[in-house]
Amino acid sequence: MPQPLEGVVDALQASLALHWSQAEMYDLQAVQFTRWGYPKLGEVWAGYAAEERGHIKMLSERLEYFDVQPSPDHKPPELPRHDFEAILDSNYEADLVAAETERAGYMTCVEIGDSTSAKIFQKLRKGSEESLANIEAIRKVIEQIGLDNYLANQVTA
Repeated sequence: MPQPLEGVVDALQASLALHWSQAEMYDLQAVQFTRWGYPKLGEVWAGYAAEERGHIKMLSERLEYFDVQPSPDHKPPELPRHDFEAILDSNYEADLVAAETERAGYMTCVEIGDSTSAKIFQKLRKGSEESLANIEAIRKVIEQIGLDNYLANQVTA
């Protein structure tokens, strides 16, 4: 079994913890949105959760490659309730942390010559940045049409 270069396992575990939190956060938010009568949002957020589970799998497979037990330890997400804009803010902050963690992991891997792990971090960072852009786009739409109109459009699936 190959030995990981110094810092790689720590970077992979740190990213894994964030993706566990985000998958949990999106799953819970999907349930909340659907329960609150916004099935369109529920479907979109369930898709985000599924994407995060794919990231968990990718990170776990890389850790297993190094024969390291993937750690499911993570910080439970803080979930604002009944305040869609606060939920967007919370998710944005989580994505900022993820993008920074993934950038640091990428830099560590590049510096020590682990190109395979670097590619994983690069892909994950791209996803975090896309999520940030999606939240910014939602905020722009809300700014243009108002929160009530935005949420009214999320009622029918």
